[in-house]
Amino acid sequence: MKTDPATAGQRLVPGLSPVLRRRMQWLFRMLTALSPGLAARVAMRLFLTPFSRRLNSAELLFLAGAHVHRLPTRLGPVYAYEWPAGGATVLVVHGWISNAARMAEVIRALRERGLRVVAFDAPAHGRSPGRQVDLHGFRAAIAAVETRFGPIHGVVAHSFGALTTATWLAEAPPATLRAAVLVGLPRDIGYLFESYTLAMALRADVVVRLRQLFRVRYGNTPEHFSARELAAQLPMPVLMVHGGADELIPAAQAVEVSEQLRNGELRVIDGLRHSAPLRDPVTIAAIADFLAAQLGR
Repeated sequence: MKTDPATAGQRLVPGLSPVLRRRMQWLFRMLTALSPGLAARVAMRLFLTPFSRRLNSAELLFLAGAHVHRLPTRLGPVYAYEWPAGGATVLVVHGWISNAARMAEVIRALRERGLRVVAFDAPAHGRSPGRQVDLHGFRAAIAAVETRFGPIHGVVAHSFGALTTATWLAEAPPATLRAAVLVGLPRDIGYLFESYTLAMALRADVVVRLRQLFRVRYGNTPEHFSARELAAQLPMPVLMVHGGADELIPAAQAVEVSEQLRNGELRVIDGLRHSAPLRDPVTIAAIADFLAAQLGR
C-alpha cells in the first residue's frame, strides 16, 4: 500500500494524545535500538490493546435505563444492554476505545421510533473485562448478542465496529437482517495498521517484522481485511454515513467503498469529524428514519 506523503505525517490513532504519542515514539526508539524484533513484538501487542477509557457519570446514567446482561464469549464475558420495545430489533455496535453508551443519541432516536435496541461493550471496552481485542473478538461479541437477543433485523455500527459488522454481514448475515447503517467505515485494516506505524514512528525494519507477525497471527496481510471487498457481498440496503472532515478515516475511503455496494447510498456530511455523525441531530434522525423505514416494511 502506498503512503500519501501529504497526509502521512498527519495520521491519528484513536485515544493517542500528543503527549502519549511522544512517549510511545520515545519508547519505540529505545526498543528498536535494543532489538528491532522486540520492538515489533511490543508494537503488535499494543496494536491490539485499546487505550483504556472509563465511563463517565452521564454514560453510567444512560446505561442504568437498560436491561443489563453478561454474556459469555471466547475472550471472556461481555456486557450487553437491551432497551425493549414492540418493534423490530436493531443492534448497535460501537468503535475502537468506545462503548455502548457513546452511542446514546443514536439509541434514543431508534427507541423514539418504536424499535427494540440491543448493544454491547466489546471485550476490553466499557464494562467488559480484558486487555486486548481484535476484529475476531468484536465478531465473537456480536455472535453472543445475536444468539441471546436475536432475531436481529437491523444494525448501525461505527468505525472499527462498522468494519467488523461489514465482515459479519458479508460472511454470515442473519436471514432476518433487512438494513444496515455503517458510520465512519475504514477502507481496510491496512490503513489502520499504517496509521499506527506512522503515529508510533516505527523504523522500516520494525514495520517489516510487525507485518510478518500480523501475517503469522491472522494468515494474511492487513490489507486483506478490506471493506471494499466486503461491500460487494452485502445484499441488504446499506446507508453509509461519513464526516466530511473525518480526521481518522478520509471521506474518500467511504466513496471508494460505497461504489461497490449492490444496494446502498453514501452521505458525506460536510464539516463533521469522525465521531460527530453520532452527535449531530440531523444525521442521527436520517439514520433512525432509514432504519425505521426499512424495518417497517
